[in-house]
Amino acid sequence: MGALQHSIQKKQHRERSQVQERSRFGFLEKHKDYVKRAQDYHKKEKTLKVLKSKAKERNPDEFYYGMNSKRVDEDGLLVTSRHGASEDDGVLTMDQVKLLKTQDSNYVRTMRLVEKRKAEKKREQVLFNGTGKHTVFVEDAESLESFSPEEYFKTSSEMLGRRSNRLREEQLVGDLHLDKAEYSESLRKKKVKKLRAITKHMERESQLAGVEQRMNMQREVMKSGSKKKIEVGEGASKRVVYKWKKQRKR
Repeated sequence: MGALQHSIQKKQHRERSQVQERSRFGFLEKHKDYVKRAQDYHKKEKTLKVLKSKAKERNPDEFYYGMNSKRVDEDGLLVTSRHGASEDDGVLTMDQVKLLKTQDSNYVRTMRLVEKRKAEKKREQVLFNGTGKHTVFVEDAESLESFSPEEYFKTSSEMLGRRSNRLREEQLVGDLHLDKAEYSESLRKKKVKKLRAITKHMERESQLAGVEQRMNMQREVMKSGSKKKIEVGEGASKRVVYKWKKQRKR
């Protein structure tokens, strides 16, 4: 008989679900749910009772250093900010500092590209060299023997070797009232001035590239993770780099 009673199917006791007509009231609360809700309610009630007693017995002249970094809003709730400073103290959080450094880095990169484009544009103007040959056709052999390139191109013998920007005589000694030597010296000074401007743009670009690199490194160092400081290079080329520990990511 003992083995037989275990073979007989018994009645299954299932939890009662919410009635269809009362589905608008949500999930049907069981007794175990009521116990948890009651325990949480009584725990909060005891906490409020203790806080009220402390506030009643508080010394109005009491001071502690936490008052410098905490405040209470209009609803009486305690408001704190990251790193123990209030929002009105002007102290930036780590995320705000990273954002500002990113914006600064973008501005520096934009200015570096501007200097680079200016240098390239002026370099093309100064170092422009024409390509190809200028062929002149004459009627016969006699014209070939009497042909004078200076008269044909209306320029000086010094300008014949130039494939580009070949100036004529009236341009050389016309409105400027300069002879050929003075005009050549004027062209040389203008070229030197442009070369100096190109050098300044290149130096400015190099400085901005260094600033951008340092700002990017500062932003990377602010990230979380185990890192090690390493010095590479020697002498003037010595610099500091950071090496992060390899971590497996999901």
